[in-house]
Amino acid sequence: MKKLVLLILSVVVCALVTIVRAEESESKQNLLQNPEFQLRKTTGSEQGRSVLCWNIDRWGDVIGGNGEGKFRHQSTAKVAEILPGKRIWQFATLPELGLKSGDAVSLSVNGYQETSGALKARLCLMLIESDDGEWSPADFGLPDKRTFAKQGRGELIRAPQREASAQETGKEFHLQVNGLKVDPRFKHQRESDAAFRNVVGVLVEFVNDSDKRVWIDSPALVKGDQTVTEAAASRALPDLYRQIPRTMEKLTTGQPVTILTLGSSIDRGSANPRLYFYDEDPASPHYKEPLVEARPGKPDAMKQLIAERMRRPELQDYVGWSQHYFMYTGRMRRELLRKFHYPVDKILLNVMAADGSSIGESHSGFQEYAALELAPGPNENGHPTGKSWQELYPALFENGKKPGPDLVIFGHGHNEHIDRPDEIAAYEGAIRWFQRHYPGVEFVSCMWIRDKGQPNSMTGPMQQLCTHYGIPFVDLGELLIDLKTTCNQYALAPDGGHPGAASHYIWFKQLEQVFEMPDDPQPGIAQQQLPARMNDFTANWEGEMVRFAADNPRIVDGRMMILEDAAFNLWADNKREKMQLQIDGQPAQHAGHGRHSWSRPNPRNSTFVHGRLSRGDRHIIEIPNKNAQLNTVDCKVGLNRRFYGIDSKDWRGTSAVKTFESKWGAPYGKKAFQLQPGETLEIEVEADELSIAWLDDPAGGTLVAEVDGKQVWAQPTNEPFTDSQGRDHFIENRRGVLELPFGKHRIRLLAEGEPVRVLGVFGYDGR
Repeated sequence: MKKLVLLILSVVVCALVTIVRAEESESKQNLLQNPEFQLRKTTGSEQGRSVLCWNIDRWGDVIGGNGEGKFRHQSTAKVAEILPGKRIWQFATLPELGLKSGDAVSLSVNGYQETSGALKARLCLMLIESDDGEWSPADFGLPDKRTFAKQGRGELIRAPQREASAQETGKEFHLQVNGLKVDPRFKHQRESDAAFRNVVGVLVEFVNDSDKRVWIDSPALVKGDQTVTEAAASRALPDLYRQIPRTMEKLTTGQPVTILTLGSSIDRGSANPRLYFYDEDPASPHYKEPLVEARPGKPDAMKQLIAERMRRPELQDYVGWSQHYFMYTGRMRRELLRKFHYPVDKILLNVMAADGSSIGESHSGFQEYAALELAPGPNENGHPTGKSWQELYPALFENGKKPGPDLVIFGHGHNEHIDRPDEIAAYEGAIRWFQRHYPGVEFVSCMWIRDKGQPNSMTGPMQQLCTHYGIPFVDLGELLIDLKTTCNQYALAPDGGHPGAASHYIWFKQLEQVFEMPDDPQPGIAQQQLPARMNDFTANWEGEMVRFAADNPRIVDGRMMILEDAAFNLWADNKREKMQLQIDGQPAQHAGHGRHSWSRPNPRNSTFVHGRLSRGDRHIIEIPNKNAQLNTVDCKVGLNRRFYGIDSKDWRGTSAVKTFESKWGAPYGKKAFQLQPGETLEIEVEADELSIAWLDDPAGGTLVAEVDGKQVWAQPTNEPFTDSQGRDHFIENRRGVLELPFGKHRIRLLAEGEPVRVLGVFGYDGR
């Protein structure tokens, strides 16, 4: 009886174990994307040459097809044919795979080969490099004499990989690589340590190590020590391509494409150290040593390296410095050329990202960059010098016009916060500026935001902005938080902020997903064109820039100026000494750091930039440093602004109009209406915002403004502006009337107590 009970219990336990194992098997997710080898939508006549979500070295190395009947259980899914000596791979970060320290993964695949041992299935962890001690570029004859920790140099490195192969030929076989453990080992510190294992992702690779073809079918990567016979659904395919339908239409029909990439030093790879070409051969005695100066004075040195070492001669005239090869958008261009079988002269990557640049500073350069007004140059736009845009990209100029941007990428490591807490307005203003000038232009946000979760992080506002406009938002911030659990954060960014080349690869892999479009895509979703503004200060950034040089009478004493409207960008020189900025007599908050002295304007960098000011009101900027000089000021002029000077025939009043002497460059004209107490002055203006201007005077009265029969404000006109030296100025002034419905509005002005000198009214159409 006892034996019978034990037997029954054993059967029950075995049955339970079987059920649990079955449930485990059913719940296993295939961590690969597109294990069915669906094809990417391309314009090429050669079918099957571009496989969705997989990477290859050259167009045509792998062909997606039906396997020619080589697999017994071949369904409608495709298999991949790997040509002799070629490979196909898929990399993903640990957070994307849902893996953490202590987890294990296993790989399986069905194969067919004509040569014994031809197919190699490889599985390995990918690490960011770390070694003991420090190094300096000067040690290798390069001009940079700074010293850096020996970590984060160059590309990702492979941990010892696991490999499987088979001897069978002429029939289907099955390969497994089991139990690869995720085993990071590190501390968060600036010092490098050879004992660290900075684990960031997993690489799955299939290689044809023969001179004949091989085929693979149904690859599966699962969490656990063992592969499973039937893996559940694979990771979801990206669908962000739907949000850039115009760009994808061009890429999939072979049309030339122009991409403008914005950002700062983080975006263009001006890392500390810079992104060098390193010796990446682990067997070399010069492993991880720089091969050439990152910014060589002789362009031929860079061209030779690209042609010979990188074996990309077609890129010689399209990569200015090594950083433009390794930065995440440079990698993106190279991958787009592969994915869509493009010649390099049909994808223009215009690099507006610059060291130290913020989005507000960039506004001064939008026109120059979008219209290709700057000649090709490495520092200016990432191209070597010597050839014109027409010579480099003839297909873009076939219609006789300069091409505008098709796609604008927001990067921005966002070191230089401006206009807090409304800094998002400068981004929204940029979107709307481009939409007004280049209808149909599309955007992608892929920002290296390393402070997600902090009070001033841009992650939340940028995600809201992207949702508002229907723009793809790639959340790097969350990925960086998760990677810190398996990797020293200073290996990702050796100086604490600037990502190294390996990190730029991780960054690129996130951006890459925006362009993964299947052969049978879902309908595109057009981005919103000029919807209602999300932020109250956005309109300040939407208008056109007007430039004022140092000799312009609008710049007073070389250090002060009345602004045009409510946003500006300025360049000043203080012999490299740090400067301060005052706005309306008060220290400016969040207008930049004031470290940079400039002798002339730069389209991507400035001394100060600001735009969080009330519209319609007078604003005065001043640099109080006595030895400083304003060289140039760019002022945004509000949308569709029109000035009705007091000598306009549309005014109705009886007092005299007199000329006055302006000491501030006459920003509102040189004539004033002498409005007497008890008298009225009227005009009708079509607008949705108004700004009424007058001349302050020690003996001036109170100006009362009525709009459409209602008093909107009463303003004393006998109050001076006091500058940083304590001097009082009775000068031009104005005040806004906002939030009006667009249409004609009747303005009625009165003077109380004493006369008031009225200068005119501005009307705006901000629709």
